[in-house]
Amino acid sequence: MISRGRARSLPASLRGAQGVTLVELVVALSLLTLTVGSIYALVGVGGRSARTTNDFLQTQAHVRAALDNVVDEIRWAQGVSCASATVVTLSIPQDTPFSLTSPYRVTFAHNADALTLTRREDPAGSGCPDSTSGRPIAYFIGTAGGPAGLAFEYFGADGVALGSAPASLGDIARVRMTVTAVRDQVSRTFAGDAALRAR
Repeated sequence: MISRGRARSLPASLRGAQGVTLVELVVALSLLTLTVGSIYALVGVGGRSARTTNDFLQTQAHVRAALDNVVDEIRWAQGVSCASATVVTLSIPQDTPFSLTSPYRVTFAHNADALTLTRREDPAGSGCPDSTSGRPIAYFIGTAGGPAGLAFEYFGADGVALGSAPASLGDIARVRMTVTAVRDQVSRTFAGDAALRAR
């Protein structure tokens, strides 16, 4: 109980004030919980979005670097011994930045099972080698069950398109490579084009 002397010392706004009811407290706490929950959900969505963007940017950088390296190696090639839509084998001569001491053959292919772009040096035998046996140089290439993530097109010295499986490998003077990287339902397509050495 408040004495009369103390009641006079209370501010006018508190003299007739009543307390907060339990219902008002529950409503206020519910609103606070909804607000904090909404903020937490937004932060979570933002974090996931940032991770997805970062993952794709890293994938994009790796694919772009791999494509640039393949195009550089194609520029030094003297000939093609295998040409299909998803596999190419090139002959690299001696005395290039890639082969100072001896010539070699290199195959670039799409491994559709592992969704990778592969590189295999000195494949044995003739014809187009198996695309699953190379060392991966780029990941997240294409989608499982979807269209191929790697496509090669070939052109003659006169610029005429020879298609994706030319009849005469000796006619190939330029190779165009298209790579599609897919990660977390985000895709990006890159293309590189290079003329073979001395063609």
